[in-house]
Amino acid sequence: MKKLNIFFAVALVAAFTFSSCNSNKAKMPTLKTQLDSLNYAFGVANGAGIKQYYIKGDSTQKQIKSLLAGMKEGMKGEVDEKNADLVDLGTKIGSSLKGQEKSGLMGDSTLKVDMNLIKQGLVNGLRKSKVQMTAEEAQSYLQRTMQGLQAKKIEAQFGANKIEGEKFLEENAKKPGVITTASGLQYEIIKKGTGKIPTDTSKVKVNYHGTLLDGTVFDSSVDRKEPVVFGVNQVIKGWTEALKLMPVGSKYKLYIPQQLAYGPSAQGKIKPFSTLVFEVELISIEK
Repeated sequence: MKKLNIFFAVALVAAFTFSSCNSNKAKMPTLKTQLDSLNYAFGVANGAGIKQYYIKGDSTQKQIKSLLAGMKEGMKGEVDEKNADLVDLGTKIGSSLKGQEKSGLMGDSTLKVDMNLIKQGLVNGLRKSKVQMTAEEAQSYLQRTMQGLQAKKIEAQFGANKIEGEKFLEENAKKPGVITTASGLQYEIIKKGTGKIPTDTSKVKVNYHGTLLDGTVFDSSVDRKEPVVFGVNQVIKGWTEALKLMPVGSKYKLYIPQQLAYGPSAQGKIKPFSTLVFEVELISIEK
């Protein structure tokens, strides 16, 4: 049997109450809020995935009924290992859903599960219905909306880092020798080389020392005593821009705003929205 490569396999987060196994017709749901749409889209996307991998032949009605019957038993906690095929699949899905009833939609405890909308979405997805949204639209909506919600959470938790970085860069720009580019990158020339300047397609060898604004070292080839080689366009935007300003033999100090670094992503000691400071020595352009 093929692997169920959809949300049920990794984020079993809702709880179904199936009052009737015969309620398996495609219907128009009422979607009043973003949360309503998320619940429905979750069901549609998963239903379409199950349809793709498990519902075969012409007996769709009977197979959907078997799947829903298995889910109903799974929600009761009555897992029967002797159940076959779709009933067995439904039982396992229902059992998993029951076990994660309190975790919230897709693992987000702030999103309340609507069992009726998820169930109707599941049925509509199983029937390949285009009511309200297609399976592709459901997948896209889930991804886009959940990414937006996650971005808001990260902003609320780490937004102070962004403010701190903006204030630092504003003051730093006033210092003698600090150059600010149109993108917001700031740099100081410690030593100006006389060699060639890299392009986007160049591969370079560099030595660098990277710190946070408080001086915390998060990465340093200097400390490791081991220069590194990489493509100019294979690093964060701030590095790519800076390297294309540096003749070989140069050493610059870079002040990279969060939007040219890792933005809302965390990287080890680097928290979301962190402004980064590097000392970078361009040793050579490699062949």
